[in-house]
Amino acid sequence: MSFEELQKAWQSQSVRPRLNIDANVLLREIRHNEQNFDRLIFWRDFREIGIAFVMAGVFLAGPMADRSWSFLLLALGCLWVAGFMLVDRWRQRKKQPVSNDPLRACIEASLQKIDHQITLLRNIFWWYLLPLQFGFATLIVSFFGELELMARQPENIGRNFRLVTFGITALVVLVWVLVFWGVYRLNQFAVRKHLEPRREELNSLLVSLNLDEDSKHESTS
Repeated sequence: MSFEELQKAWQSQSVRPRLNIDANVLLREIRHNEQNFDRLIFWRDFREIGIAFVMAGVFLAGPMADRSWSFLLLALGCLWVAGFMLVDRWRQRKKQPVSNDPLRACIEASLQKIDHQITLLRNIFWWYLLPLQFGFATLIVSFFGELELMARQPENIGRNFRLVTFGITALVVLVWVLVFWGVYRLNQFAVRKHLEPRREELNSLLVSLNLDEDSKHESTS
């Protein structure tokens, strides 16, 4: 057989990956991983929602005590985050896989949950960080205003108090930016390190399952 004939014979081959593992074993493993993932997300949301409500209660004491709008905005930001997470969990519970195949349905359900978490964490700035930043920005402006008033007091004039005021304000802003930037980067790291590799694994399983079913249909036809 010549090289051209060998090449044509190789190109005519249909090389497809197939699932060589027992489907029941694979189904149990995927369900086990899905349950662990659901448990992890539940306790994360429970912790975040609980902290948001507690902090909202703490910040609401600010406007009642000194009429500061910055604390009110912070409280509203915390309530927005808690409400967003509660509504999101309620909406996700209504979504169910449509496949009649238990293995396919389990893989698709796991993929849907992971895709949703990736979307949430990639957009965490808009629904989590930004609402809180309005309150913190107002708080920093209010803090700077109070320091400016102190700098104008007769006993503080000529003592470089204004320079100290700018230094303290700049330090507070720097810490504020670093904290929010760190939270954002930490969530993006979690997406790259944990969620995206898991999504690739499930996508590969789903593709292999589709190819395996196609080959079975071809063999029976």
